[in-house]
Amino acid sequence: MMRVLLVNTPYLFSECPTIPLGLTYIAAVVEKNGFEVEVLDLLVSKYSDEKVMRKVEEYKPDVVGANSVTMSFPAASRIFRFVKKVDEDILTVAGGPHVTFSDVRTLEEAPWIDVVVRGEGEYTFLDIVKGRDLKDIDGITFREDGEIVRNRDRKLIENLDELPFPARHLLPLSKYIAYHSGCSLITGRGCPHRCIFCVGSKMMGRRVRLRNPKLVVDEVEEVLGYGFDEVIFEDDTFTLNHKHAFAICDEIISRGLKFKWCANARVDTVTRELLEKMKEAGCHFIMFGTESGNQEILDTCKKRITLEEIKEAVKMTKELGIGVLSSFILGLPGETKDTIKQTMKFAEELGPFYGFHLLAPFPGSEVRERASELGIFILTDDWSKYDANRAVAHTHAVSADYLNKVVRDFNRAITRELRRRFKMADQGLLPPEEVESLNIRRRQRLAWHLLKWDLIEQHGRLSYDGADPALRLAERVFEVARLEGKFPLELVHMFIKNYMEKGLLEYRLEDGVAVWSWASNEELRRKYAPQVKALKN
Repeated sequence: MMRVLLVNTPYLFSECPTIPLGLTYIAAVVEKNGFEVEVLDLLVSKYSDEKVMRKVEEYKPDVVGANSVTMSFPAASRIFRFVKKVDEDILTVAGGPHVTFSDVRTLEEAPWIDVVVRGEGEYTFLDIVKGRDLKDIDGITFREDGEIVRNRDRKLIENLDELPFPARHLLPLSKYIAYHSGCSLITGRGCPHRCIFCVGSKMMGRRVRLRNPKLVVDEVEEVLGYGFDEVIFEDDTFTLNHKHAFAICDEIISRGLKFKWCANARVDTVTRELLEKMKEAGCHFIMFGTESGNQEILDTCKKRITLEEIKEAVKMTKELGIGVLSSFILGLPGETKDTIKQTMKFAEELGPFYGFHLLAPFPGSEVRERASELGIFILTDDWSKYDANRAVAHTHAVSADYLNKVVRDFNRAITRELRRRFKMADQGLLPPEEVESLNIRRRQRLAWHLLKWDLIEQHGRLSYDGADPALRLAERVFEVARLEGKFPLELVHMFIKNYMEKGLLEYRLEDGVAVWSWASNEELRRKYAPQVKALKN
């Protein structure tokens, strides 16, 4: 029976690391069918080629699969290359939106990748693991006798309820909880819209397939039972089907579950009644894809919303006490310096919070396929630069340098304001709720250091003399991570004690040495699952 290793590919921490749903759904399906599967999580740990090779040498998998979006594809490709250095006979399988829409090119340029899974990957990957002849598996592209073969597309999964819950238990969950980015979860798949900068509807279909609300909330309970206190509904548009959204909210309320959650929404799909219900069920934040403050650009991008709809939806949501993030893309077709000024003024009128990204013409997107016609000049296919934070394309009227300067100036202004408010918080000049909000950001910065440099694993053995072990660890982290001038040692100490109180970090004594480690998933469940059960009794 085949042994499977799935790799969670690293990407920028600024994108807020969350549970990889695609990978954990695949892991769950493979595991349910009796195969041995492990996940090497390189997102919340330090990456090294040696770490990849060591895991492959120790685990000896028959199949290695890795996920990637466009910006993380170079990292995924590198991982596969080092897998093959250990054992040429291991079957390497790439999946995710990037390779779905650049499958042939991927195989041409990366000979260390054997198979590309296109679109939904659960049953396609399972067929591969079962050892079916590749010629008979729908939804893959592969090599045969030196030629690239592209099989027909696989039909979408009709009934999402037949899928097991994602195999989150294969991930180091205490690390994700420490980062405080919430736990991802979907209530459905598919998007009926055709925004030219997005590949969502091509990847998951234009017909929306919805999960049973009771199963959705069952999964929420499982997530809370690991210690997560926030859920992110990652559907393209949670508010698309009002009946379904109401049913999920009612299920949460009827079970007495108390947790924060956030969701993506379109401004033309929210009503006061729905927002009130979402607020009652624990929704505290909504992200609207507002894209531009210029109506002509919105129309060109096939967004099918108006500036008035944006203003009304944001106003209504904020009035009900739900936080809003308005997300804008600069550099869209038709962009000029004047339209950028319009967008920035519009964003300011909407009020905080809002953010700006730059157009990244991803493979499979209409804006890439029609770039010349739309007046978009693509500068590079260096996929590592496709993080939407630097210009990889520009319009006739706006240069890449100008786009970069606009976003750079905006980010610098945000950084200056945050520093000012951090200083005010340290001086006791801010209300407690704002201090806590700022401390979440600081905890995330500390978690970034702990996770991306494996500080607990590499520096978590400290002599024990009866003094406060959390302080000793804080002092070591403060020194090794060079945090002086970034935030006070007292905060590092406080955050580490907070991790201990939440059961995320722990230590054991060995011959006068305190050995620190991240809590196992089993330990998290022992601590938190009874609390969730008690809420319902």
